[in-house]
Amino acid sequence: MKNLFTRLLFFIGFIIYVALLSNADGAPVGVTGAPGEETCGRSGCHATNPNTGNATINIGLNSDATAYIPGNTHNVSISIENPKEAMRNGFEIVALDAQNNDVGEWIVTGEYTQTKSANGRNYVTHSEDGSILTSWQIAWKAPTSNVGMITFYAAVNDADDNGGRTGDDIYTTSLSVPAEIASAVTTLSSLTAVKVYPNPIQSDINLRLTLAKRTTLTGTLINTLGQSVGQLFDQTLPKGETSLSVKTPNGLPAGHYFLQLSNEIGDVKTIAILKE
Repeated sequence: MKNLFTRLLFFIGFIIYVALLSNADGAPVGVTGAPGEETCGRSGCHATNPNTGNATINIGLNSDATAYIPGNTHNVSISIENPKEAMRNGFEIVALDAQNNDVGEWIVTGEYTQTKSANGRNYVTHSEDGSILTSWQIAWKAPTSNVGMITFYAAVNDADDNGGRTGDDIYTTSLSVPAEIASAVTTLSSLTAVKVYPNPIQSDINLRLTLAKRTTLTGTLINTLGQSVGQLFDQTLPKGETSLSVKTPNGLPAGHYFLQLSNEIGDVKTIAILKE
């Protein structure tokens, strides 16, 4: 009887152990690789160093959007390319502000993803049905006010589906986006086309502008809190295509900014810029 009880405990423990390793019903919370977190590659789980396999993973926001709009709901995607042939994949994602506080609200619909929470952070991970996919989509509602830079941290498990601790690959990535300032939704009617290059920038900003009429334009660099960090130019430009090259302020830190173009009557066009 004692041997039977011991075998039963061992069998139950083994089933739980395999279930934890496969994580078909979602990753354990807190394994995105975000500040203060490990990944599922730790010892006792999948036992591998992150980002050593042949696959690549990506986070996308609203078809390559470069900023979030306070109060709006955005589509967030996580994908893995070139996974193992024995496909059993999983992911976990969290959104944090610059102080590493949980921010925004995850909105999950359908059978492929689910939410989990722990230690003041909210996560989205795969469901059992979602563990056979190579990409996942979730809705994320931004906070109602500008809280500065927000970073999405994600980890993806590319498993060989053998139920063991070895043979799996763990990948991590992140995506940082600033808030889109209010003026970014206003258009400058006389500006029919604008290109900023390169983007990311180093020190110079090159612009190619096409104007429907002669226009006086002011170019101002704005940080993610909506504060001006310097006026770049104030010029009257002719109708048609014009190219400009302007320098950013000396000592400008790397990060996300907005180039705000405004005319003499207050119309504004804003372009997101990344400085390396």
